[in-house]
Amino acid sequence: MNTLSLRSWMVVFLLITLCIGCASPSQPTRFYRLDAGSNNLGPIDLTPRPGGVVIGIDEVQLAGYLDRPQIIERSSSHRLKLYEFDQWAGSLQENLLGLVRERIQQQLSAMQIIAYPWPQGLKPDYELKLAIQRFERVEGRIELQGLWTLVETDRRKIVLMQQNRLQEPIQGSTIEAGVAAASEAVSKLSEQIAEQMLRQIESEKVR
Repeated sequence: MNTLSLRSWMVVFLLITLCIGCASPSQPTRFYRLDAGSNNLGPIDLTPRPGGVVIGIDEVQLAGYLDRPQIIERSSSHRLKLYEFDQWAGSLQENLLGLVRERIQQQLSAMQIIAYPWPQGLKPDYELKLAIQRFERVEGRIELQGLWTLVETDRRKIVLMQQNRLQEPIQGSTIEAGVAAASEAVSKLSEQIAEQMLRQIESEKVR
């Protein structure tokens, strides 16, 4: 074998070695969902209740930077860190919508809370529109900020608009601990919204 052929085989060998190294398995991705004990809830009754107030929760809007699968942490005032191997399982919007609906239904048990799209035969008396403006891990806490409006369906009139801000401490340093704190923050936001909506709807009745 001449020198040129030997060099060619050495190059091929090195390329194969590099390819084998690049093909080594990567870090597995971990998936998370928001869940503040909602699996313990009973069945959802979607039967229309004559004379009862029906509140429909519209699609939850996310700030552009939140509309991605990766879990986000704020590392400074102007810098965000995305966890490539720690992601939301499925749609974060749908996860938020389901959790908010369940928590508000718990708070307003005398009313009927439905989520978009509305079930056939049910028309909401009021529509809740929620936009999540901030939802991220910041050092040892979760920061959540949401802007929401309550709309009277028939008149298409905004009867209440509020912006709520919450901070929830993280009990631990893991991503899972952060997700648990995020679930608690969403639950508390839902409870605040329910309380404020109830006061508004009750005041509408006495007018």
